[in-house]
Amino acid sequence: MTVAATMTGCASEATRHDAPSTQSATTVTDASSVWPGKDEVNALRAAPARWQALRSNCDRDLGYTPHPVSDFSPPQHYVDREGEQRIAKPFTDDGHVAYREAMCFAASGDRRYAMASERILDAWATGVQHIGQGQGVADFNFTFPLYALAASMVRTDAQWNDAAFRAFVRQRVLPVSTASRTNNFGNWGVLLEASSAAYLHDRSLMQRAAQRWRALMLSQVAPDGSLPAEICRSNTSNYCGGPDKGVNGLSYTHYLLLPTTLAAEIFHNDGINIYAGDAGHQLNLAYAQAAHWTLHPETFPYYASNGGHLNGVRNAAYFWILQQRIPNDDGRAVIEQGHLGMDGFEMELLYAHKG
Repeated sequence: MTVAATMTGCASEATRHDAPSTQSATTVTDASSVWPGKDEVNALRAAPARWQALRSNCDRDLGYTPHPVSDFSPPQHYVDREGEQRIAKPFTDDGHVAYREAMCFAASGDRRYAMASERILDAWATGVQHIGQGQGVADFNFTFPLYALAASMVRTDAQWNDAAFRAFVRQRVLPVSTASRTNNFGNWGVLLEASSAAYLHDRSLMQRAAQRWRALMLSQVAPDGSLPAEICRSNTSNYCGGPDKGVNGLSYTHYLLLPTTLAAEIFHNDGINIYAGDAGHQLNLAYAQAAHWTLHPETFPYYASNGGHLNGVRNAAYFWILQQRIPNDDGRAVIEQGHLGMDGFEMELLYAHKG
């Protein structure tokens, strides 16, 4: 299951906001250690057999041909899903390949993997001429973190001239961040900014993203740990209504907590203690509730009204990270059951060794 292709949100909600500064950047800690963290990279290097399957995929894709889309203006997901995927899927597929190749480079130091990733990053940086409002902005926020984190892993390759990609991030991508939004769009926008800050070595952008992360946690999470703006989600353009109201509610809960968790880990690895304080407490509540519903979906508020069916119940690979940082019994039980989806960022591979 892909990170961005299976749940693309309601694109009509996506709007521009005041863009982060794209003029100045100051140095942060070594971005090569921000994602994956040094412990995770060292664990991969110490146990090559553990990532052999990933390496096989990387070897297969060394000659991969990227598929950039010049006019990235997909139709709205809930209006024309097939049409959206014709434009968005190449972006998602290429992003996953670029990310995997970058991970193989981080784990092995073999420059062949870096070159394969860089070829994809450069193709999209030079190939995209327009990002359409609505679903185009949405899909860029949902998918571009794969590209930014791949770039943060391969930028240590001294032979990569990343000028085109760097300009693309600052001039084209950051201005369409949705971090100012109040629902899951905001969390994906924060991840876009945090991952871009890791690549760009932009300390002020990283700090601003962390502040927005805190604000979102304080505003989105109810006292019971639920996410009121997400749990009602239907599977139609009647986003929180209609006969299937809530059928996507648990899936969207995961879809908000996935970028929230990835951004939190980037901040943590960069020395920002995001798991502490009131906002960290809110994440703790949200994880506990999401874990309980994943383990016992029959307790989800809209389970009965949808005839005992919910979409995306186990799209919860991010549990691998949160169980290390803010563990709970339900989360551990879900992980022990296995088969967690939405793991395009290879979280199980990176964090399972700590179990």
